[in-house]
Amino acid sequence: MIGAMLAGVFGLFALVAFNIPPSVMPDTACRVDRKDPAHTVILLDQSDPFNPNDLDWVHEFVDNEARALPKYGRLTVMTPNAASPYDPKVIFVKCSPGSVADANPITQNPKMIEQTWQSTFYKPLIAEIETALQDTRQPSSPLFESLYTIADRADFQSSAENRRVVVVSDLMQHSDGFSFYKVGADYDAYLGSKAAETKPHMDHVQVVARIVPRQIYDLPLSDVKAFWRAYFTEAGAEYGSVN
Repeated sequence: MIGAMLAGVFGLFALVAFNIPPSVMPDTACRVDRKDPAHTVILLDQSDPFNPNDLDWVHEFVDNEARALPKYGRLTVMTPNAASPYDPKVIFVKCSPGSVADANPITQNPKMIEQTWQSTFYKPLIAEIETALQDTRQPSSPLFESLYTIADRADFQSSAENRRVVVVSDLMQHSDGFSFYKVGADYDAYLGSKAAETKPHMDHVQVVARIVPRQIYDLPLSDVKAFWRAYFTEAGAEYGSVN
């Protein structure tokens, strides 16, 4: 009898200890111990203006990415920086408080969890993205340089779990180092260029491209897609395009 009671007490203590939330940073809600269960980086290329009609699918796309993150999963949103190509602008960094998909309907209030997710995570995210989409046209689109910097981030190394890069762009690389507008989507030309000296290392990183629709593409889209597939394959990433 006493043994059963003690076992019950220890079991209760273990349950309470297991459910103690980790300490988080006040500005990002990310774990102080930096043990992010996942990290998604969205590279939002606004070098060419987005059509107002694009906002709906951008919202839906970002919503899906944000909801897919587990509780305490980190979301970083960046935009290419024409003025300093290897220093992309970080416009949003926060960790998910957990979406309603993670809620236990028996022990948690799904409605309250959804409200918290919306107010502390999703709405600030969408506000920053809408501001970025309204930014003026940039003189260049240094995608290579931005991707290299992402892969080189301290919080995106191989020790991190469930790394994912989402590229929202027309995928037209254009910088002093290499430009599709000058040589086309020619992978052999890229390998012989100075830009190839800073290839990203993305072993086991999942990369997804959401290609921004344009009325007129400067190059055959099939050539552009083939280039990026070769690029990310050589980087060691698991690459796929959603359109």
